[in-house]
Amino acid sequence: MGVLWVCPDRGAAHSNIGLLTPFVWIVVWERTKREKRKVFIPKMGQSPPDFCPPHSVYGKIPDDENCPQPSDPNELPKSPLEKWFTKKMFEDLFPKSNIGVGPHPCLPYSFESFVIAARYFPEFGAAHPNKQFKADEHHRRDVAAFFAHALQETGENDVSVYNNTDLTLEQAHECFYRGGFYNWFERGPNSSFLLPTFPGFSPVDGKRCTEEGRYCKSDAILDFWYPCNRDTETHFNQTYHKGCYFGRGALQLSWNYNYGLFQQFLLTKGVKVNLIENPNLVITKMDPPLAMMASLWFYMTPQPPKPSMHQIVVGDWKPSSKNRRAGYHGAIFGPTSLIINNECGGEDTDEPGGPGESRRIKAFKWFCKYFKVPVGSERTLSCKGMLDGFDAVQHMYSWHPDWGNMWKAQSCDCAPAPYGGPLPYYDPKIYPHEFTKQNDRNRLRCVHSMYESPQTFRLDDGNAPCLKHKPKIRLTKTGIRSRR
Repeated sequence: MGVLWVCPDRGAAHSNIGLLTPFVWIVVWERTKREKRKVFIPKMGQSPPDFCPPHSVYGKIPDDENCPQPSDPNELPKSPLEKWFTKKMFEDLFPKSNIGVGPHPCLPYSFESFVIAARYFPEFGAAHPNKQFKADEHHRRDVAAFFAHALQETGENDVSVYNNTDLTLEQAHECFYRGGFYNWFERGPNSSFLLPTFPGFSPVDGKRCTEEGRYCKSDAILDFWYPCNRDTETHFNQTYHKGCYFGRGALQLSWNYNYGLFQQFLLTKGVKVNLIENPNLVITKMDPPLAMMASLWFYMTPQPPKPSMHQIVVGDWKPSSKNRRAGYHGAIFGPTSLIINNECGGEDTDEPGGPGESRRIKAFKWFCKYFKVPVGSERTLSCKGMLDGFDAVQHMYSWHPDWGNMWKAQSCDCAPAPYGGPLPYYDPKIYPHEFTKQNDRNRLRCVHSMYESPQTFRLDDGNAPCLKHKPKIRLTKTGIRSRR
């Protein structure tokens, strides 16, 4: 089953239109090197409102009727989100997803992928830890916040609809805010990170990148935990890299250490996948669907000293006393923009305003209106009024070698430290139990690294006599251990 594939860099478009029912006709633009013209293609499911202008389509509906669809190898039960969020809602909200093709189960963004991903985060769209809002309001605000950030990160963001004199302001909003889940890769189709012959019109196009798209952070410790894939290949006398950790997915998972942390999360769920070796699996893997899962993982997971965006939206976080006095506490939206991209510029007065925090705020308002829930305090929709950063709440952030006890005639150990690192420590006074229960595993992973690679920490038998005393349990890099 297939439709017109709009491909500007490879000559004329190819048509292979199968029988799709029901038909919904939309207008797209065919782009070639010499011209830009309208073409009509059939599309399954919802389309943007009739008054919306044409949108650009760069991809295609998969030709194979048996194309891989999202599945869950763990067969997790349905999440509470599925009791109220429907396929009709998803397809109404995201008719331009997947670089214009629209929701499709064989492409990275679909209702099917979304609900499978949510089953790995059952608190998403389902938590109500306080009475600041009604339970159903908490649930919908949580989803609205996720969608708002996705719109800023990977939405179509076609501001030209606001210059269209045929549209009212409300109609322009309807067209603009239905542009979420559009891009798969950072910088979208024709990304400068990708090969010109593989410009990002297919999920597999992200397998290689230019030097600019590597996003590889390297030092002695990170090279032990999350060493970048350094393989290269040559195309047209130019070198391209396979270890490409540029942004992928709805919230743009970026940098090798975040790919590695997400990979470790998957392993704890019984999903074995090497994202450090093959980072483009974030977009192409459907069992389970990683494009959605990576984004929900980033939204739901604290990275000390930052709480998760989810914690803030539902009000399950610990602000500093100064921030509390300034009104930054409970279930609010503003600090989530600080978490995702250090943006605290506030909301623009004009429409649609610029990118950054302003767009996140306006999108959150629109999605809250769609779900018929309150946005909360206008002032705390932005983080610009925060008096402290998250680090003002003093606690430990990560596991590191216990330097003070290296001299003892006992096994080496690790201890929490007040600075960041690849192995998070979750203070029980700050973070939910689902994260604090990871502490023992991360501590043992830290101990493993000292014995496996003491040179990483500049340790030897002279300055660290504890290395002569082996642990009584078998340690591994992943923290999975067994008795000798």
